[in-house]
Amino acid sequence: MTFETFVALRYLAASRRRAHVALIATISIVGLAVGVAALVVSLALLSGFQDRIRRQMMDRSAHLRISPARGATLRSPERVRKVLESLPAVESVTPAIEGRGWVSDVSGATAVPVRYRNGAAGSAGESGPEARITSLLAARLHASPGDLIRLTSSRSRLSPIGPIPVAVVLRVGEVRRVGALEKSAEIEVSEPTARLLSGTTLGARAYETKLRDPLDAASAANSARTALGSGYRVETWRELNAPLAFALRLEKVVIFVTVALVIVVAALNIVSNIALTVVEKKRDLGVFTAMGAPPRSLERIYLTLGSVIGLVGTAAGILFGVGLSVTLDRFRLVPLPSDVYLLSHVPFAVHLGEVAAVAAFALLTAVAAAVLPARAAARLAPGEAIRLSR
Repeated sequence: MTFETFVALRYLAASRRRAHVALIATISIVGLAVGVAALVVSLALLSGFQDRIRRQMMDRSAHLRISPARGATLRSPERVRKVLESLPAVESVTPAIEGRGWVSDVSGATAVPVRYRNGAAGSAGESGPEARITSLLAARLHASPGDLIRLTSSRSRLSPIGPIPVAVVLRVGEVRRVGALEKSAEIEVSEPTARLLSGTTLGARAYETKLRDPLDAASAANSARTALGSGYRVETWRELNAPLAFALRLEKVVIFVTVALVIVVAALNIVSNIALTVVEKKRDLGVFTAMGAPPRSLERIYLTLGSVIGLVGTAAGILFGVGLSVTLDRFRLVPLPSDVYLLSHVPFAVHLGEVAAVAAFALLTAVAAAVLPARAAARLAPGEAIRLSR
């Protein structure tokens, strides 16, 4: 143990004999611990929701999408499909056939503009093709599974009486709930129905791929770009949801900066605690200087004292914050109404990288708070320190 560390620990232990110094030291440690715990819990809460959102992005978005760099349709759709099927860890390759139109009940009383695309819907026998609609669209149409709806495309076709819009009658097969940030089509139909409505008899406007592991999308995209060459736009699920991903990152940065102000306020207590210790120990500083201790050594004593206070407060805050976050998530102690939210409870997710960033920030703040009083202690002359301590 170095001389500076030994003296700093002695000062911290001896402060118990002076009530005011001990109180300020305790307030400094507790304040720092509360700030660290608040930041850990806030980031865990935010990470819990963001992890669910990213999981939904991976589940409901195409992991890889290839579309033409120019134009509305792919030049060689069969070549694109073969390239995608040759990629490793590919689960499915489907054409993306979509368009816009209007949906209404069979009587035509209510018409709602929608975006349709091919999806998981199948045929329904005598009732006609089947559709899969969102809960928001079902509420506007007052439709439920088994009801009939009419989907009219924006495309028209010629008839003996002139151009008429292309329309099909669909049976609602499923009503699915969607999140507020989801950008999926309001209605999903079978591929033949989507081709009829959009007029795309062959090929597709794009091809979408599902991978076994969505995290391999970047490497799969690089392989697809190499195989296809120029003229194609290859996008991963991250790039398709880039605005949302940026918003999530920005939200976490804002929360970190905002809650971290609690740690900065707690650091002011460390400044007052060390400054008070400097005043109390002026005689010791004069003696140490007279015995040959350099000013840098005196400065390191109080920097070590600030580091010890920061280390104790940070460790206590990390333990409390991580423990509280894990407990709240494991036992689901913060429930949510299932009829309003897609989650049954508030999720908390503790990421080691974020905990390490909080610990590093708290320790650096504590050490930075000790710099000013430490330099003031190093500038005291031996005679002046002994004279002022009388």
